[in-house]
Amino acid sequence: MPLDITLSPIYRINGQETPAMPGLLALVPPRNAARGREQDRLLVYLLLTGNSTFTTTEYMQVAENAAKVFYSTSGSLTNALRVATETINKTLLDRNMASSSRGQYVLGWLTIAAVRESQCTFLLSGPMHVYHFGQQEARHVFEPNVSGKGLGMSQTAGIHYAQVSLQAGDRLLFCGKVPGAWDSTLNDPSPSSLDAMRRRLTTLTSEDLNAVLIQSTNGTGLATLLSGTAEIKAKVDEVPASPVSPLSSLPRREEVLATPNDSSAFTPEPESPSAHMVQPSAYAIPQQVEEPVAQEYSAPSPSSTGGFPRSSTQRDFPSSIPRLNQQVQSFPVDQKPMDEIDPEPSYEAEKTGVLQTPPLEEKVEEPVAPREPSAGTRRAAKTLASSIQASRRIGDALGEGMKKFLPRLLPNTQSTDTFSPSNFSMVVMAVLVPLIVVTIASVVYLRYGRSLQYETYLGQAQELRNQALTLNNPIEQRKAWENVLLNVDIAESHRETSETISLRQEAEANLDILLGIARLQFNQAFSTNLGVDISRMSASETDLFLLNAANGEVLRAQLTNGRGFQLDTAFNCRPGVYGNYTVGPLVDILAMPTLNSINATLLGVDAGGNLLYCAPGQVAQAIPLAVPDTNWGRVTAFVLDGGNLYVLDAPSRAVWVYNGKDGAFIDRPYFFFSEQTPTQDVIDLIVSGDELYMLHADGHLSNCSYSRIEASPSQCRDPFPMVNPYSAYQDVDLFGTAHFTQILFAAAPDQSILLLDADTQGVMRFAPRSMELQNQFRPTTNSTNPIPSGAVDAVTVGPNHVIYLALDGQVYFASMP
Repeated sequence: MPLDITLSPIYRINGQETPAMPGLLALVPPRNAARGREQDRLLVYLLLTGNSTFTTTEYMQVAENAAKVFYSTSGSLTNALRVATETINKTLLDRNMASSSRGQYVLGWLTIAAVRESQCTFLLSGPMHVYHFGQQEARHVFEPNVSGKGLGMSQTAGIHYAQVSLQAGDRLLFCGKVPGAWDSTLNDPSPSSLDAMRRRLTTLTSEDLNAVLIQSTNGTGLATLLSGTAEIKAKVDEVPASPVSPLSSLPRREEVLATPNDSSAFTPEPESPSAHMVQPSAYAIPQQVEEPVAQEYSAPSPSSTGGFPRSSTQRDFPSSIPRLNQQVQSFPVDQKPMDEIDPEPSYEAEKTGVLQTPPLEEKVEEPVAPREPSAGTRRAAKTLASSIQASRRIGDALGEGMKKFLPRLLPNTQSTDTFSPSNFSMVVMAVLVPLIVVTIASVVYLRYGRSLQYETYLGQAQELRNQALTLNNPIEQRKAWENVLLNVDIAESHRETSETISLRQEAEANLDILLGIARLQFNQAFSTNLGVDISRMSASETDLFLLNAANGEVLRAQLTNGRGFQLDTAFNCRPGVYGNYTVGPLVDILAMPTLNSINATLLGVDAGGNLLYCAPGQVAQAIPLAVPDTNWGRVTAFVLDGGNLYVLDAPSRAVWVYNGKDGAFIDRPYFFFSEQTPTQDVIDLIVSGDELYMLHADGHLSNCSYSRIEASPSQCRDPFPMVNPYSAYQDVDLFGTAHFTQILFAAAPDQSILLLDADTQGVMRFAPRSMELQNQFRPTTNSTNPIPSGAVDAVTVGPNHVIYLALDGQVYFASMP
């Protein structure tokens, strides 16, 4: 049964409790939610600290934009949470960079949670606390070493994921700074009502407070946000409060500047701010009424709120295009053609509901001689006209027959020469005759009209195909074959035949040759969906290891008869306490060489630099890496090459090298770089000898060569150019439009660099050093392709040249040519 989520803000500032809490949203999925977001209810709890002024509108816009990005991001749940967090981080970072010369800054602490059925997945950024009070136990989630100090400090946001299972009656508490007086209550997991726990927390201390208390109850899947000072019933499910309003309908206050001198503002210390150090609310949550009113979340349009970013495909008209005439036409908003609506209507238009739009300027075109219809077209038109005439004759004949037949059914013994049909018979004829005519016309259209449309577009596709075969320019060839596919798609919408299938296959084969695409036949690895978000994978010849992004645990799957994989439920490789060491959620994994002193098959690392060695049937072993001279910022990735371990600490802009001894890394590391250091947005890396390749968040590459000569320091090239030798791409920026998320090496002997383009489900293959594109691997396009649409979460390649793609909790594999 779906759970209702009720949120009760605990917000006290300067000794006064206020009904509206800034930075708090509770949303249900909109109608136009992206694929995978249809069942996710979103809770956003944002605290802004610092000394920078912030208007109420700006504060609200930050939280709202994150919600919009979340619901417009398809794919895995953790990826959507991460993208929403990065949106807030970029907004605050841009603001801090613009105001740094004035000594002003703002930091964001964020807890963002997605509730799907009974599963609640959290993303924490900054020193945020999450308490879960279940029926049997209590849990405290607080990982400042992983979640970082807050958003707006660097291009890479500190992120920590967590997940809990909710039941009816469970409570959650989100809080930035926990008052010491709350310790006894938070350590007591005994069940209590939402109202009782809220009163207890607010009366234990007179300090300023900023937290949100949440309770789940049996219901229909509502997300309800209560007023901070409203009375809360002891049984929420008996008298539910009104569900939270959509973003576009929330009332807004007068815009106010929050400054350090304002009573509602603050001047926090960045390391230990007080609980109330947030800007004034961007909107007021209205008092709840007794009668619940269901309202669906509907994301506001760009013209009404200014919240959505303008699409990158929209363009302003150049001045060379003639402007419109000055005469005005009026259209109601709900009836106006979409291509004539001004993307930014005036305030007056929004208030009256009528848009004032000048009509398009009349355009005089040269008359074009009509194309002579084909013989088949003329025959079909003649048949259609004959059928309509026949239906009319049949209708007239039926009418005459009814006039003669109906009098015989009437109880009239007197014979008469004339007959006047009754009202009932006239009604019957008025309904029956048009119905027969429409039925016959529909049958004729379905038999001849659709066939005519099919033949028209099939003929155009065949003409374009013949034209493409005569072209020599690769760009013109590509466009011609793309137009062939377009016409085949329209023809197949009317009827799919062997001709359209053959023509489609020919067009796709020629396009693949022009674009350097090799199609692979993927197979499904598991019979059922695993139900986990996979962030990393690593493979040996017989084993496949999967990293669960939500809890940092590793799953092991074994190959069965070469047709699929089966999970090893006894494999234990997860965060926990191992001897004297505590290992946090793993952030990266790699399969170990067969021979190593610890007899491990898998090596994982957490954000604090702790290594976890795992093997089937054995207890995992934890060994921390030696702490580098500058200490750890946050480990984000690592790679093994030539027996040495290369560890990426992106926030610290460092790559540390550990010399290995039979799989153990106990010596102190050395710094890979000399004078040049990478930026903080590196998301992945690979190493080959002394060559280091780094993938950045915006998709570009950088390359650094380690120098062992003191007089010649290490050199870096940033960006490192990629070369596209395919002429058909000359008018297309292939690398600029790609969404690269992972870089890896293909196995020897044909070693090459692979880049995952997540959005196209493609893997681009490059030659080392020159970075010249060799080809692309993509799934087949026919009905045998088992991979659904969506962005790929992770990729890996085994030593036996088997490539694996992870997407929405399932893994697909294929043999590379």
